[in-house]
Amino acid sequence: MTADLFHVGHINAILKANKLCDKLYIGLLTDKAIKKYKGQLPVIPESQRQCMLITMLNTFGYSIIMQGSINPFKNLKKWKADILFSGDGFTEEEQKAAEKLGIALCEFPYHEGQSTTKIKQRVIKQNYGRK
Repeated sequence: MTADLFHVGHINAILKANKLCDKLYIGLLTDKAIKKYKGQLPVIPESQRQCMLITMLNTFGYSIIMQGSINPFKNLKKWKADILFSGDGFTEEEQKAAEKLGIALCEFPYHEGQSTTKIKQRVIKQNYGRK
């Protein structure tokens, strides 16, 4: 999870995932991993994103794991996870890796109109009149 600008789509995905498992671990991408994955640093630095998630989610018993790579399988194997949740879809490579490790894949559709990219675009358009 990038959670650059934490929004209702993130919350809905976390709540849905939590209903489908006994213990939920949330992999939060580091700034370095986001830069490599998206080509730019997040708006909110990882220390602040981690603090926001821990503050909000620990109240409900979730665990946050800092993830230094877009590839979650090292963490999944370490924590003996049996389901990988995503709102981003799965690549063929991820599907093969999950199958090899016996991990089920569960995709949640985006919450309509809620994505960090769309939020950033709206902020720019509303404040600067461009896309």
